[in-house]
Amino acid sequence: MKAKFLTGCRYVAAFLLAIAVSGCSLLPGGKDKSPEPTAPSLSEVVEVSEDYYGSITPYKPNQTRGMLSSARYRIDFSHLELGLMEFARDAFPTSQYYFQEGQVVKKEQVTRWIAQEKASGTKGQQKNGILVHVLEHDYLNKKDKQLAGMVLGLSVSPNYQDATGKEMVYTQQELQAKGQQLAASIVATLRVSTPNVPMLILLYQVPEANSSLVPGHFIMSGTVGASESAVSKWQPIEEEFFLFPSADIEKKYPQQSLQYDKLLRQAQAYFGEYVGMTGVGRFMDGRLTELTITATAEYDSRTEVLQFTQYAAGSINQLFDKSVHVNLYVQSMNKPLAIYIRPTSGEPYMHLYRQ
Repeated sequence: MKAKFLTGCRYVAAFLLAIAVSGCSLLPGGKDKSPEPTAPSLSEVVEVSEDYYGSITPYKPNQTRGMLSSARYRIDFSHLELGLMEFARDAFPTSQYYFQEGQVVKKEQVTRWIAQEKASGTKGQQKNGILVHVLEHDYLNKKDKQLAGMVLGLSVSPNYQDATGKEMVYTQQELQAKGQQLAASIVATLRVSTPNVPMLILLYQVPEANSSLVPGHFIMSGTVGASESAVSKWQPIEEEFFLFPSADIEKKYPQQSLQYDKLLRQAQAYFGEYVGMTGVGRFMDGRLTELTITATAEYDSRTEVLQFTQYAAGSINQLFDKSVHVNLYVQSMNKPLAIYIRPTSGEPYMHLYRQ
């Protein structure tokens, strides 16, 4: 339950959704578990839960930290980071590996990759490169705490300028093809220093410039075996995010749009005053898998918050199938008031903030 609660709450600051993504396997999953600390004492290894990676001390920050401060692209870092970890679980099981921030790829190397990729375009094109950022996650074998796996998130943008300076956009297929070419070059470079480390490569398309609530999305995954020098298998990832309510969701997924509209009408009718409700839905392979709703209003009392949250939770359970993970965040303009998390398995969780 604790792991599900943390999964539901991790986007509360940005009002975005949690990720529950399944990836492709690199290594066979094992069943052995290393002993965990039995008392809350300072240990070399910090265990979080059976569903999350433990880590080792001392903490080592990612070598590319701070690189995005001057980038003109917005990257939803919560979705990117947690998404990488979700994909990694199939390749590097939490029972066998510890997590560590990336230590191999340095800022200077990423800067060179970005510059090289820009320069590789057609002559006369400016700002042609698709590469925005590279995020590395490392996975250490629990037995010897040595590097035994890597996950690389390549953030790419479909926007570019042609030779005349006109803004253009690559299609999804074009961006995937260019991303594969880019990954091949990066893997070849890393194989010099990490020749026998299995890798998982993920292409992450950054969100549109005018999108403040909807995050970017993963578009492709590739695997590099321990004895391989290049990506041996690529798989497309059909991940989409839509804002509720919106014309886009109404057009592509009318049934889910109608369900959300009904929820909105019921909630506003119950409260009797204006309640702003914004939702972000995550679709995998054309199916709604997760819905995060933020309800904002000025409530006069905690009992009012409790009654509204309970009513909204009941409506959610009536309108949305149990296969959809739902996060409901109730807040005023300046502070959180209540949360309701309905996981796809296990019991729902509701919490009312006292202050």
